[in-house]
Amino acid sequence: MRPRTVVVVAAAWGLVLPAVPAQAAPEPCAAGHVRLTFDDGPHPTATPDILDTLAEHGVTATFFVVGRMAGAHPALVRREDHEGHTVGNHSWDHPDLTTLDRARVVTELQETNDVIEQVTGTTPTQWRPPYGATNSAVEAAAADVGLTSMVLWTVDPRDWADPPATTVRDRVLQAVRPDSTILLHDGTGAHTPEALPMILAGLADMGLCVR
Repeated sequence: MRPRTVVVVAAAWGLVLPAVPAQAAPEPCAAGHVRLTFDDGPHPTATPDILDTLAEHGVTATFFVVGRMAGAHPALVRREDHEGHTVGNHSWDHPDLTTLDRARVVTELQETNDVIEQVTGTTPTQWRPPYGATNSAVEAAAADVGLTSMVLWTVDPRDWADPPATTVRDRVLQAVRPDSTILLHDGTGAHTPEALPMILAGLADMGLCVR
């Protein structure tokens, strides 16, 4: 009889025990902001998926487009612009700009500017050198064509090498800090569209907002 009595009493007491409070979600932006950027697009399938996810989460990002890809898919660049994202210059065909003479650097950047302006009606001022490779000559050439704001990054999950989506997520969330600039790829990175919703959910759980 003792086991039955204990169970009954415990069950009865359980009715009056205080509930364990649920862990409160962090206040939005309590931990600060991060910047989300995408390189090498637009891509005909990855970029629309990424744009859909960003729209679902109410988040804007910066797309550093490759000129030849922008010329091939102008509707996607137009959509990026219309949905409130920033469109930046990532050169015409993604060379290491430090290996080119100044005239060729100017051509790479100016032709990309021209495509972006034709599609969006706005000339970009933000740019990102391919591979992050830059020097004073490259930056002077960029300034010559009106690119006054070079944007590099602080978080690189190497999504372009096609690790699993969960690995991309984990690398971002482990490295991110307030005011980080996250590098992702819509032109390369087969699993980036799948990783993005998980990244955005993780950032929100950390109290970080994307701007």
